[in-house]
Amino acid sequence: MPRHTWLEKRMTTCVVVAGSALALVASAAAQFEVKSWPVRQAPPQYQALVVRGDHVVVSLRDAMLRELQDALTKGGTEGAMAFCHLDATFLAQRLARYDGVAAGRTSDRLRNPTNAPPPWAAALVRAHAGERARDVDGFVVELGDKIGLLRPIAHQPMCRGCHGSPDTVAAGVKAVLADRYPVDRALGFTDGEIRGWFWVEVRK
Repeated sequence: MPRHTWLEKRMTTCVVVAGSALALVASAAAQFEVKSWPVRQAPPQYQALVVRGDHVVVSLRDAMLRELQDALTKGGTEGAMAFCHLDATFLAQRLARYDGVAAGRTSDRLRNPTNAPPPWAAALVRAHAGERARDVDGFVVELGDKIGLLRPIAHQPMCRGCHGSPDTVAAGVKAVLADRYPVDRALGFTDGEIRGWFWVEVRK
């Protein structure tokens, strides 16, 4: 077989294989191309679902805040870190089961890798990184037989000991972070900035 013919066939094969690979990637990406709206602009038929989702968000936020404040009072910042490390995740799972939904916390700068955004939320979380929480009400995402709801979590003064500037975080806290979260990225937030998100999936 002439060399140029062999090369042409190999090149054609490579093009076909590459095209097939790109098609598979595009197909996979399409799974996560979802419709989303700011909460206040969501279609009317989703409003009752948003109310259900917000009930979970408020319950989760209030319970976490109450228990976190208690942990800070009893054990200081390092004691509160134990709550965030285990109890907050358990609390989210418990409330979600009670309300018959899936729920959790996430961020664009994760401390715990298990809190990575659900695929439907990832692009929104990235797009609004660094914004002020007061400027972002939240989002509703169409997910077929359910909706996804995102609500921002604002960085507050009480969060500075664990999530503030690395220059002001106590040495003991840094030691605990290095031990528990070796790939921690959840530092350097300023008051009022979006530090993370509550997410909820509500069935229609």
